[in-house]
Amino acid sequence: MMHLIMAFSYWITLHNVCELGMIWCSNLGAAGLTAGVWIMFRMDVLPEHGGSFPIEIGGPFVTSITLGMMYGHTVNQTMMNIARGIAAVIILMHVALCFRLYSVAKPAMSRAHHTAKEAGGRLFNQSGSCDSPSWLPSAFQH
Repeated sequence: MMHLIMAFSYWITLHNVCELGMIWCSNLGAAGLTAGVWIMFRMDVLPEHGGSFPIEIGGPFVTSITLGMMYGHTVNQTMMNIARGIAAVIILMHVALCFRLYSVAKPAMSRAHHTAKEAGGRLFNQSGSCDSPSWLPSAFQH
């Protein structure tokens, strides 16, 4: 779901700036959808497994700022060069996101603990199973 919202955020950013010329709508849409992706990532991944502050997920908002610099009313050569440099940083953000998602989703080499972390390390519901599935990566076992 995170990737679908992130792709929509990129699309709405490009659509607002390049086709409609609405830079501020692009900024607001990208900021809101990026915040939603951050919240989804933070709710899914434990902080001790790489989910603390995923700055590389902010690509759509940085793209909106960059396109605003490129397609603004008063564009000069310095702004265009800065925007091209930021566009290169966005590509590096995508590479960093690939590495982060790999580190989150790789299988754990440790044994599963079979207790719910919400319960403070104890099984709070004895009638239902609180065991984490063994096939689930360790970053998602919470």
